[in-house]
Amino acid sequence: MSMMDTDRTRRREIWHRVKGYLAVAVSLALLIGGGVFVFNQVERRVTGIFTAAIAEDYEGEGEEDIEIEIPQGSSLTVIGEILVDADVVASQEAWQAAVAADDASSTVQAGTYRVRTQVPAATALDMLLDTSRLVVTRVTVPEGLTLEKQVEALTASGIDEEDFEKALDDPEELKLVGYADDSPEGFLFPDTYDFDDDTTAEELLNQMAERYGDVADDLDFKGASEDLDVSQRDIAIVASIIDREVTIPEDRAKVSRVIYNRLDEGMRLQFDSTVYYATGIYPPEQQPAGAFDATGPPESDYNTYKVDGLPAGPISAPGRAAMEAAAAPADGDWLYFVTVNFETGETRFTADPAEHERNVAEWRQWCEANGNPSGC
Repeated sequence: MSMMDTDRTRRREIWHRVKGYLAVAVSLALLIGGGVFVFNQVERRVTGIFTAAIAEDYEGEGEEDIEIEIPQGSSLTVIGEILVDADVVASQEAWQAAVAADDASSTVQAGTYRVRTQVPAATALDMLLDTSRLVVTRVTVPEGLTLEKQVEALTASGIDEEDFEKALDDPEELKLVGYADDSPEGFLFPDTYDFDDDTTAEELLNQMAERYGDVADDLDFKGASEDLDVSQRDIAIVASIIDREVTIPEDRAKVSRVIYNRLDEGMRLQFDSTVYYATGIYPPEQQPAGAFDATGPPESDYNTYKVDGLPAGPISAPGRAAMEAAAAPADGDWLYFVTVNFETGETRFTADPAEHERNVAEWRQWCEANGNPSGC
């Protein structure tokens, strides 16, 4: 009989002797603690101790650095199987003992980790609880950016801007929603994305394109388009305007209603935000758009002072809140709105042209009193 077989036999003997103690210990805990919580906690701890006594486990510092992937939604048992298959831990029993002994084990995240083979199970658990060992890193793309600005944000991933531009030059290869019409502007969802050393620009852009489609489906753009009697693309364009026009969150659905009301009335939208997009010149982010000198903007399909209806496409990549407002506008007859105080974001809504003129006058007074900040 080999030394390893002898060890296994000894562990089995230990287990047979102590498993009867387990029931006694847990029963005592139940009597003393008087509750299921104590029962569960003691059972977990004692099981872990006795399982550790019989488990095959490695010792030492390990052998080789490797990477392992923990898929989203993996249970601790599945994680144990992954670790055993990769020869990180010696046995599922050793892993379960380590898990039972550490309350933090339930917080292990999905992802790709740098670990070592042939380490004690407790060491392997510590490695998975150490988020600095995650190979996958993240990049955040804020809401309301143009495609150009999104690419700038994406370069924080370490992928060259030229790689993104090359992928964007072939939009048919991107997983854009059908109503994007092969134009990624406004259809790459702003969010935080995971990537690793092997992630390509196209893969990262496709994550964003697919996420947009998922959010649009979740918000039922198709049903909303039928209810509003507009296309899903129109809803996307409205959402992009909302993200650029709205100062405070509670106004999103009201601005959405103003847009649809003006479209229904055959009124030009006359939004500064669309002109800013056409010219590429924007006021500081803290300054929402005010009245714009309509004599200045260039001829453009995005100049809503000079074209009827919506601009030719989205003017930004809207976040979920703006998309939701575009799909579900508030009830109201408003045709006008103006932000009368850029510091508080107070915005006035009305259906009366005369009242709107009074609101615009109040906005101008605020601008004059505050040194005409950019945006006035």
